[in-house]
Amino acid sequence: MSKSIDLSVCGTKQVPFSEIKSVKTPESTDSWQPISHSFLVDRVSKQIEDNGWSIKDTYHSLHRFGQRYFGLFHVENTGSDAEDRGTIIGLRNSHDKCFPAGLCMGNAPFVCSNLIFTNEVVLARRHTKNILRDLNQVIARTLGQMTETWANDELRLSAYKEYGLDNKQANDLVIRAYQNGAISKAKIADVVEQWEKPEHEDFEERNMHSLYNAFTHVLKGGVHALPARSQALHGVLDSEVALVA
Repeated sequence: MSKSIDLSVCGTKQVPFSEIKSVKTPESTDSWQPISHSFLVDRVSKQIEDNGWSIKDTYHSLHRFGQRYFGLFHVENTGSDAEDRGTIIGLRNSHDKCFPAGLCMGNAPFVCSNLIFTNEVVLARRHTKNILRDLNQVIARTLGQMTETWANDELRLSAYKEYGLDNKQANDLVIRAYQNGAISKAKIADVVEQWEKPEHEDFEERNMHSLYNAFTHVLKGGVHALPARSQALHGVLDSEVALVA
């Protein structure tokens, strides 16, 4: 039996897909073509399946009275399945022009479901009038770009596991991560606590991988902010281990 990731840790209220489908899409203008949240979900789901991948679980959430959508897909059979981690695809869309439709790819360890994203790709510059015509091709190209990053992600995790740390180094990295925008000042103590007393024995080894999971434990929640936080964190930790993508 394949392992599952608990997608409910993303820190937002889950809603059924029927509620996503009930959200009314605003009228388009000459320069702006909004797309329905459910239409985007359906197109991404179909492309995932057309790629030969399978969707094990989904998570949908709405914000700002339905104007903003965030979703997660736990996907399998991607060619990068691992014993200890699962692949997550994040999806977003907006009807208030706050951000363009976008996809991001991440992973989560099965033992604790701490989610962090390794990249984010915008589906279109904005919701332009040709987005409906081009959407299928854009989604296919975007997912293809993501697959290219999965090999780099495996290299990253391997490098983290091989890079030993002591408490002083770990504390210094926590401060650098804060200065780089990966965590807020209020979360510094929480990361240090997870490093010193991890909740899962899988992360008791004193290496970068354990510190990485201390961060992801604290970062879980607020899926809309995770891509930017994740990018900032990778910038700090990758440079420490001299990782070249």
